[in-house]
Amino acid sequence: NDCAGPYTIDIILRMSGVIFRAPRSVVTRAWMPRAIVARSNGFVAVANGTTSSQQSSSQIQLPLSTPVYPRQLRNFSSSTDLTKAPPSDAVVSKDGVVGRPIDFDFQAKIEGNESQIVTITLEPDQVLRAESGAMMYMTQGVEMNTTTGGGLSSGFQRMLTGQNFFISDYQYKGESGTTGTVALGTDFPSKIVRLNVPEYGGKIVCQKGALLCASHNIDIEMEFSKNFSTGFFGGEGFVLQGLTGDGDVFVKAGGTLIRRDLGAGETLRISSGCLVAFSSGVDYDVQMIKGFTNVFASGEGLFMTTLTGPGVVWLQGQPPERMISEIARRVPSG
Repeated sequence: NDCAGPYTIDIILRMSGVIFRAPRSVVTRAWMPRAIVARSNGFVAVANGTTSSQQSSSQIQLPLSTPVYPRQLRNFSSSTDLTKAPPSDAVVSKDGVVGRPIDFDFQAKIEGNESQIVTITLEPDQVLRAESGAMMYMTQGVEMNTTTGGGLSSGFQRMLTGQNFFISDYQYKGESGTTGTVALGTDFPSKIVRLNVPEYGGKIVCQKGALLCASHNIDIEMEFSKNFSTGFFGGEGFVLQGLTGDGDVFVKAGGTLIRRDLGAGETLRISSGCLVAFSSGVDYDVQMIKGFTNVFASGEGLFMTTLTGPGVVWLQGQPPERMISEIARRVPSG
C-alpha cells in the first residue's frame, strides 16, 4: 500500500524460512517492497512498485543483518537479540519466545511422595514456561523473565482459566556444555504428572489452575463448557484450560492421581471437583443425581460430572476445595 508521506520503518525480509532484518530506511510514497527476487553477496534484491510521481529502478539492494528466527511480524519484540543467530533446533512460541526444546525424558525429575515437586535441568538456550509463584529454587545461570505471555488479552485469558495474570519463563544462559536447574512446587499437597500433548490428539483440557509448567511453545487457551448446566453445576466452572501445541505439560492434582482410559461410548461418572484433565476426544457433561435420599444424604450434591470416551481421563482423590472446606469446618469459631 502507498504511504501518505515519509516514514521510518524496519524492513523484514523473508527467505528460505529465515527472517532478515534490514537497517532502517526512509520509505516514501514512491515504493514499498513487494517480493524478494534474488540474494547475492550479502545483499537481497527486491522488486518494488512505483508511482507516476517518481520513477525508480525495478530493483534495489538492501544490506542484510544477522538472521532472526521466523516469527509473526506483529509479535516482533525490541528485546530480541539481533546480534545472535538462534540455534538450528530452536522453536518459537505464539508470543514470540525462541528457545530450544527440552528433552523431558532425561531432563525432568518428579520428586517426593505425597507432596511432589519437579526439577528441570536446562541446557543453554532452553526455555521452561511455568506458573508464576511456583519456583522453589533455580541455580546460577538460569534467568527468569515474567511477562503476560502475549499481551493483556493473554493474561486475562489465563486468569479466567485459574492461572495467574503473569507467566514466568526460565532460560539457561550459561556456557555451552553446562546446565542449570529449576525446581517447581505447588501451593497445596499435590501429585504431579507429565503429559505429552501430541500423544493425546494435540489438545488436553484441564481443570482451572491445574497447569504447573510446560514447554515454552504450549498455548493456554480458554475452553468453554458446552452448555449452562455443565458450567454451573459441573464443579469446574464455565471456563477450563485448553492446552495445545507440540510439547509437554506438567499438571498437578490433589491427593492420589488416577488415570482411566475410556473406550468409545464408555461413560464415567465422577464427583464434582475430582476432575483433573481429559484428552480432546472425551465429552464432558453433567447429570442430575436420581433419588431424594441420594441427593440429600450422599454428600455429593445434586449433580455428577459425566465423561464419555473415547479418550483418557485423569482424576484426583483430594480436590483442594474439599480439603479447604474440611479445614474451615474444623476451625473453632469465636
